[in-house]
Amino acid sequence: MIKKLITYITVVTLLSFVLVDNFRELVLNKLEAYVTNYPEKVYVQTDKPYYTTGEDIWYTAYLINGVNHKRSEKSRIIYVELINERDSILSKKQLYTNDVSVAGDFKIEKEWQSGNYMLRAYTNYMRNNHPDYFFQKQIPVWNISKKDSLSNIVKNLSKEHIKEEVLMERPDINFYPESGYLVNNITSKVAVKVKDKLGRNITLEGTIKDSNNDTICLFKTYKFGLSVFSLQPKADLNYYASVIINDKEFKYPLPKALANGYSLNIENQGHQLTIKASSNLPIGLKNTFLVAHQRGRVIYEKLETETINSYLIKSSTSSLFNGIANFTLFDNNGKPVCERLVYIENPNNTIAVNLKVDNETPKTREKISIQIDLKDNAGATALGNLSMSITDIDAISHNNKNENIKTYLLLNSDLRGHIKNPGYFFEKENDKKRRYLLDLTMLTHGWRRFTWNTVLYDNTKIKNHFKPEKGVYISGYTAALKGDKQRLSAASRLTFMSKLPYQEKKRTEPNGAFKYGPFVFKDSLPTLIEARVKDFKSDEERKNRFVSIFLDENFNDSPKIVRNTILNPTTSDSHTQITNFIKQAKRISDINTEFSKARTLLDEIVITAKKKTADDERKKELNERTIYGSASHRIDMNDYENQRHLSVLDLLNMLPGVSANNSSISIRNQGTPKILLDGIPVEFEEISFMSGNDIDFVDVLKGIDASFFSNSGNGVIALYSRTGNYSRNINLKRKPGIIDFTAIGFYTAREFYAPKHIDNIEEVTKQDVRTTLHWEPKIIINKDNTKAEISFFTSDRSSKYAIKIEGITNTGIPIHHLSTFEVE
Repeated sequence: MIKKLITYITVVTLLSFVLVDNFRELVLNKLEAYVTNYPEKVYVQTDKPYYTTGEDIWYTAYLINGVNHKRSEKSRIIYVELINERDSILSKKQLYTNDVSVAGDFKIEKEWQSGNYMLRAYTNYMRNNHPDYFFQKQIPVWNISKKDSLSNIVKNLSKEHIKEEVLMERPDINFYPESGYLVNNITSKVAVKVKDKLGRNITLEGTIKDSNNDTICLFKTYKFGLSVFSLQPKADLNYYASVIINDKEFKYPLPKALANGYSLNIENQGHQLTIKASSNLPIGLKNTFLVAHQRGRVIYEKLETETINSYLIKSSTSSLFNGIANFTLFDNNGKPVCERLVYIENPNNTIAVNLKVDNETPKTREKISIQIDLKDNAGATALGNLSMSITDIDAISHNNKNENIKTYLLLNSDLRGHIKNPGYFFEKENDKKRRYLLDLTMLTHGWRRFTWNTVLYDNTKIKNHFKPEKGVYISGYTAALKGDKQRLSAASRLTFMSKLPYQEKKRTEPNGAFKYGPFVFKDSLPTLIEARVKDFKSDEERKNRFVSIFLDENFNDSPKIVRNTILNPTTSDSHTQITNFIKQAKRISDINTEFSKARTLLDEIVITAKKKTADDERKKELNERTIYGSASHRIDMNDYENQRHLSVLDLLNMLPGVSANNSSISIRNQGTPKILLDGIPVEFEEISFMSGNDIDFVDVLKGIDASFFSNSGNGVIALYSRTGNYSRNINLKRKPGIIDFTAIGFYTAREFYAPKHIDNIEEVTKQDVRTTLHWEPKIIINKDNTKAEISFFTSDRSSKYAIKIEGITNTGIPIHHLSTFEVE
């Protein structure tokens, strides 16, 4: 009997180990899959934190791998939107980047209302997750038009930024046991976070007592309303916090302790972590699994096989990324029972931004050149992409507590909830108070990128409906025109109707699907797609055109607008600068108005020139529409207004040497010429139904003139429609097998304009007052250019200016630099 019992225990033990080991493999495989299918992050730097109507928002968008913060290998397209307080998208830009960043801009119209606008940025691939993961930044805008008095604007600003003090009554106090739960007879840290009725973090003192009213310990909140105390709960006792306000006691119950459970305690010494796992269960920590990861990348794992009640681990941070590390303890059933976040600061990841200004004491309207280079902790050159804004400190709030690329990528994008003044946690290196408060922030927030139960136990296959975009794709399918209208394979042809037309052909798939691209082009292009059942050489068969073409939905719609996670670019001490900013903006507006009036009073200037005739102007207009200039012979329909009723065949027969009938066209009987419509090669059938009402002019190219085009030995007949674009000519009655639309390309940012004070007559007479002195959207530090040089002119303001540089290194380290210089 004893022998059988021993055998049974042995089998069960081995089976438990196998099951636990399988669970370990499951966890590691899920994390590996997360890293492989990494999320993307977008960050946007703007030249200023706030604006007035009539100004431009200059920005640089950064697109990175959400795990290692290096360049994303998935998407190449970033969408940036400017949204008003009523959730209306006022402007949307489609930007293309071939590396990690791209410049953009928005124009704030003068008639817009004052308010908190929102700048939102994302990729198509990011739409597979909740909009909370998009980059969203608040953009305050003030209207300084004459109908809004400056005093009212400043008055409203005061109400917005300085909340009236209220008598503090019962505050809101929350308690956060270190690893999730209090457990009887196990000492655990408990973080405290206090807010008042207005949601502001406040300081106060309190006492922790048990249900016998015995005092256990005291606590006192400091900056950000945070504090911490230690507690070892006892069975049959409850605990509460006692706070005295205005001689009145308020009681707050602590979370109820578990009779049995697990605890995870971590001490962060900076260079290393001390990790202690504990349990008061009979089997202790046996078959538990501890795993730690940074944004999905595994940094530590431990599978415990012994029956012990605690263990202690010391782990170095020298090889870790900067940012949040997530420690999770799973019990023997694979349930996550403890979770602890720790912020890692690795000095090996320090990047120094070195600036060398050629003019230490610049005066107004003088040129300044700044050299920029990056050095790592070992003094070696670091490579990366940067953007830089230089702004007037009197008008623009700048301090290290504001949101920036480091605070967003390393804190806000990975934590639940809002972090107030996040720049504080990066302000001073090796500061114990800062590290202490940062650890309390980790205790009071959760990891927001995923939950373990979803990752491990959701067996539904993840379908990424929104794919990464490398460029513009044009896709759809072909189907039968009549009958059952089933999908069918067909010959297809895509044409971009630009100045230099582009054409591409392919056979659609057996199910009719087609996909052209990726294409990279600016702005937008009129586009034509054609299809034939057989091929484009069989148009004499009427049924060859019996094809319908359907396009897939374009990405013209925008995701749902959700305002749960919005970065606030200003801090509570920004009020003075904002008031100065609005006054300075009003002054700039007055200067521009006066200068515009002065320009209208210039002396009369008499210009003598030879007047071009109407015929010369018309000839120039038509030649500019072609890519070859003039033609061997041309019919201008302006000269044949009374003949517009004629068919295109009748018009062609008016041209010397051209013969046209219902089935063919030839030039001097040499065979079928190449036929172009608005520069696009077309078949005879596609123009046979047109008339003089559709035509602006017709050219005939022969001999050396025709050699401009390929396969034009029989000459060229070039027709140009009245609208200037065949795809938009609403007068044309399309036959089956052809559709047209406008393909949306990529926005190209305007160049930041600032006066160059060198022999510029206009600038001599106009005051130069700017809140943004200079904006440099893309600074590349690479092997060929380890020191970038940026030049600009100072304005007419003697003031102190802030240089703000943000960016990312090629190794994925975010960069934020703030320095100043003064103009005498």
